[in-house]
Amino acid sequence: MTENPQLMYVAGRMVAEGEATVSALDAGLLLGAGLFETLRTYGGRPFRLGRHMARLRASGRFFRILVGESDDEIAAVIARLLEANGLADARLRITATRGHLAEGLADDEAQRATLLVTAGGQVSYPAELYERGAAVVASDIRINESDPVVFHKTTNYLGNLLAIRDAHSAGAAEALRFNTRNRLAEGAISNVFLVSGGRLATPPVEDGLLAGVTREAVLALAAECGIPAEQRSLTVDDMLGADEAFLTNSIMEVMPVVRIEKHEVGPKGDPDRLGRPGPITRRLAEAYKALVARETAAGETKA
Repeated sequence: MTENPQLMYVAGRMVAEGEATVSALDAGLLLGAGLFETLRTYGGRPFRLGRHMARLRASGRFFRILVGESDDEIAAVIARLLEANGLADARLRITATRGHLAEGLADDEAQRATLLVTAGGQVSYPAELYERGAAVVASDIRINESDPVVFHKTTNYLGNLLAIRDAHSAGAAEALRFNTRNRLAEGAISNVFLVSGGRLATPPVEDGLLAGVTREAVLALAAECGIPAEQRSLTVDDMLGADEAFLTNSIMEVMPVVRIEKHEVGPKGDPDRLGRPGPITRRLAEAYKALVARETAAGETKA
């Protein structure tokens, strides 16, 4: 396995990474007018590529960034990249920019996207974060839930980068972000779940978050496992009063949270469970791994 991909896909061509180029007038470069998806492959098979592409295309229709390649063509590109770069368990990124910048910035004509696909060695989180749980901080950088951009995975990512940089400076794995109404929205790079009294809760999309593919899977798994779950607005008090907390995204999967700032997460009447991953978190993490194993088994073609 190579740490840096030897080949990548750029605008219809397979090229060496060092030779990849896009136009200096690309709207993604000049205006941040682009979309992206990040997902994992397991044993050479992408997990829920169809769901990621559905989200990318839905955002593309909204922003008029149209991906011309079909899902089957993109799946074939991924297979070629994995083979060429000697990868099985990989981190994939699919990026679509709006292409050549028109004369007027407000040009409303739909543009065929410039598509980039990269495959690199899997960037795994330390095992101890899953065994002992992660620490997070509360970010001061607010999400504007009235801004339609926040509901899409765009390449305009600077706010998220600032939040995660502050978290890492504080020795934390992630930064939790609130909206302008002081409601919990999401992490800088993840969705957030809380468990209280055996019930699972996660913020609703309208509170200003990206609806993650892993978030969707976890909500479905909770139903299968008989764990009551709801999407509802969550406050700081909900967060600090939770028995358990965890994060989700396609790379980290299900990561337990055991500390929020200086606050230890856990049932207040059970000091032995304070600051430890909880049973519902562990159950859903195991269920998610089993789901991945089923859907990436040889011959499976799940969306």
